[in-house]
Formats: sequence, structure tokens, C-alpha cells
Amino acid sequence: MIKYIIKRILILIPVLIAITIILFTINKMMPGDPVRAMLPTSLKADQYENAYNAMYQKLGLDKSLPEQYFRWVTNMLQGEFGWSSKNNRPVADVVAEPIRNTVILNIGVILLQLGIAVPVGIRCAVKRGKLYDNFWQVFSLITWSMPSFFIALCLLFIFAAQLGWLPFGGMPNAALTSGWAYYSDWLRYMVLPVVVLSLISVASSIRIVRNAMIDALNQDYIRTARAKGLREKTVIYSHAFRNALIPVSTVVVATVFSLFAGSTITETVFAWNGIGKVLIDAINSRDTMLVSTMNTFFALVSVIAVLVSDIVYGLIDPRIRLE
Repeated sequence: MIKYIIKRILILIPVLIAITIILFTINKMMPGDPVRAMLPTSLKADQYENAYNAMYQKLGLDKSLPEQYFRWVTNMLQGEFGWSSKNNRPVADVVAEPIRNTVILNIGVILLQLGIAVPVGIRCAVKRGKLYDNFWQVFSLITWSMPSFFIALCLLFIFAAQLGWLPFGGMPNAALTSGWAYYSDWLRYMVLPVVVLSLISVASSIRIVRNAMIDALNQDYIRTARAKGLREKTVIYSHAFRNALIPVSTVVVATVFSLFAGSTITETVFAWNGIGKVLIDAINSRDTMLVSTMNTFFALVSVIAVLVSDIVYGLIDPRIRLE
């Protein structure tokens, strides 16, 4: 197993290097001057020119492109992600709170998604072609086809504008409430974003679990287990579901790592101060250091997710390690 993990890591290292080169190149091709975005416009002409030259050298922009790339990678490995021109503070300070907010939001999404997708997908496979299965197939098709902003706006219109049960968006204010009232405000602000993200993710998850279970239930060992007189629950959960775990584990791993990816559209619609909204604001304001850091972070999360998936596959099915 250790050799298998080392082999997977060695394969992903050049992938990660290629991704950083591509992101660095795209960052350099972006229009605008990051130095001018950092300097105040109130400076006199000579002061502005001196400040511009000093900042230009401080950022290492006077170096060649290979030198700039290695300096950028080295700084990130040391935890120095640069300076945000939009927020006028270090990038690490800008993204700290949004990452926390995104993780909190997606914890609710994971619990709701897995709590619905796994049991519903299994039951759909058992009742294949019946009313229960057809209902969830139509439901998943509809929710998967609708864009997230449309679902978000519909829920805002119903539960915020018409009924007034939930807030339109934003974040709870710790300065106005404290104690249990503050945590209850968190729940009220989280309800609509969690429901929107869950509806979209549940649609695909149900289909993945259902198809994996249908494939497992059609195997010869299932017919053998039933011929032995085992209970149907034992056949489904102890035999079929255990062998359907590889595609199901893909859903679980992808969902867990989506904690750090955020949801750009949903967070923007609900004004949730998450990592996706920060990325959109950074792109609109041409904050190149923040954009490049966020894209590198998303790429790293994706590579780690692939590595964890491969390790989980190897644990579930030893034949994969042998291959």
C-alpha cells in the first residue's frame, strides 16, 4: 500500500507543477498593472514615479519570467501569498475568514447531501422502475438541469420576499447578537444557501449511488446470497453496497473537498462571505495576486482530492493496487 501511495504522489507532482506554470502564465497575460492598483492616486508625479519603481522592484517584476515564477512558488511554499491590491492587506489575511465561512456552509451541505443521496439511491436501485424510482429520477433531472442562481432566486422570492421567514442574504453580525441568538442567526442565514447547494449536488449523487447499486445487484454473488436464504437487508447493505463503494466513495471524497472550493454563484447571490465570492470580487477588481493565489489553492485542493480518491480506491479494492 505504501508503494502504491508513493507512486500516486510521484505521478501528481508533475501535474501540480504544470498547473502552477499555466496559472502563472495566465496571471501574466491578464490586463492591467498590479503596481498601479496598489499605489494611491493622490501622490505627486515625482513621488508616484519613485513609489512605482520601488514597488515594482519589491514585487520582483524587474526580474525575468522564470525568476518571477520560482520566486512566486517559493513564497507560496513559505506561506507568503502576496499583497491584495483591492483590500490593501496580505492575501492570507483576506482569505482566512472566507475559507472558514465556506467550510461552515458546506458542512451543512455534506450532511444533507449524504443523508439524502445514499439511502435514496439505494432504495431507487432496489425499487428500480417503480413509482419511487421514477419520482427521484425526474426530481434529480429537474434540479440538475436548473441553474443554481435560478433556484436561489426562486427560494429568495418565496421564503424571504413573500413569507418573510428567512433573510435575503448576508452574514450574521457578532456585534449585534451573542450567545445562542448568534448561533441561531447562523442557522437562519445558512438555510437557503445550504438548500440550493444540496439540491444541485443531491441530483447527481442519487444517480451515481443508484447506478452503482444496480450494477452490484445484478452480479452473480448477489444471486448466490439470495439463494442461501439471507435476509434482503443483509444482501443489500452487507453484500451489494459494500461492493458499490468505489463510485460512492468518489461522491464522498469530492463532497468533502468541496468544503474548500466554495460555490461562486450561490455565495454571490446570497452575499455569503465565502471563498467563491472573494474570487469573483478579486476578478472584477483585477486583484492579480489574490486571483492567482485562489486559483492555485483550488488546483491544490483538486490534486489532493484525486490523491485521496486513489488511496480510498486502493483500500476498498486491493486489485487496484496490484494494477
